[in-house]
Amino acid sequence: MSRNEGHSWHQNLSMWQQICLMTSTLIGVGVLTLPRTTSSKLFEAGWIAPLIGSAGAFVSLWLIVKLSKRYPGETFIEYSHKVWGSASRPWVGKVFSFPWISIYLVYLYFSTAIVSRVFGEVVVTSVLWQTPLEAMLMTMFLLVFFLCMHEVEVVARVNELLFPFIILPLLFIALASFQKAEFGNLLPINHVSIRSMAEGVYEGIYSYSGFEIMFVFFAYAQKNTNKELAGFYSLLIAALIYMLIVVAGISVFGYEELQRVTWPTLELVKTTQVPGFILERLESAFLAVWVSAVFTTVANAFYVVVYSLRQLFRKGIWFQRIMAAILLVPLFYFSLIPQNIPEVFQVASLLGLSSLFINLLIPVVYWVAILIRDMMSKREEEDVDG
Repeated sequence: MSRNEGHSWHQNLSMWQQICLMTSTLIGVGVLTLPRTTSSKLFEAGWIAPLIGSAGAFVSLWLIVKLSKRYPGETFIEYSHKVWGSASRPWVGKVFSFPWISIYLVYLYFSTAIVSRVFGEVVVTSVLWQTPLEAMLMTMFLLVFFLCMHEVEVVARVNELLFPFIILPLLFIALASFQKAEFGNLLPINHVSIRSMAEGVYEGIYSYSGFEIMFVFFAYAQKNTNKELAGFYSLLIAALIYMLIVVAGISVFGYEELQRVTWPTLELVKTTQVPGFILERLESAFLAVWVSAVFTTVANAFYVVVYSLRQLFRKGIWFQRIMAAILLVPLFYFSLIPQNIPEVFQVASLLGLSSLFINLLIPVVYWVAILIRDMMSKREEEDVDG
């Protein structure tokens, strides 16, 4: 039985589950800061960044989809040695693929730590003032560990279950925020320099980081499902929510005022009133939704790390569970290294640059290696025929 055939029974993630996985991972801590970060570069035109950023993200995701189709039923960890090696010299593939796999997993690991830290800072400074930051992080990591005890199908179902509880309230809150909007704050949009546009687009692309988990999850998609379309729908949903939140933030506060607010979306929610005063403190309901969004972001990324290690060492689920328990301990301490919120934002900015490397450079390099190898194989065949 071939390796692909051995995977066939696992390939049961529907297109809807793929959309839920991607969208739930994309929408996370960036929701709270995006109005400030994009308007700091693009001023009144900050809402353009999520639109252009989604286009850039789709190019990268399209390359990842093509890699998945080239090696159906195999994850990034499994097909990497085939890209860099050959059947006659498999050790070459293992040696040359190891640095790329390591970069991918290290990035996901540290980004998980920073996202968790932002989650803890928001909850502690906004709602649970007397609760230690460490307690919030430990609670999140225990939930993540519980998810890592299961197989891929369970992760997909958890994302599918939480998806409507994340997306629908966010759309409602974004639309309800327009009650106090002054659309004159969105004008003019024609005095943005090329450099500012590039920096703003970078912030937009970084806000879509997270779809790199599909290096692994695409391997378990049902056969003949349209992965490109699943990626397009996921980015479209995220772009719509991001754009509405940024437009609402700029139109309500103005871009100058947004620069003075740490969590602009949370402040935006505080200004929103539900007709009939059904909910007096809407920010509490918003944070409940946001916690679910952050959980899926953190859990999906960390799951990919431990699951990839399981595949790298070709072990069973018992190994995955042990690695999850071991890796959560240093993850907890890594998340506490930044001393304050400005340092957290600095580290997050560095991870943003890393996300561009992971999401775009790795697929491009892999495709270049594949094309070169295909050309060499074709030339060898022609020489033999000749």
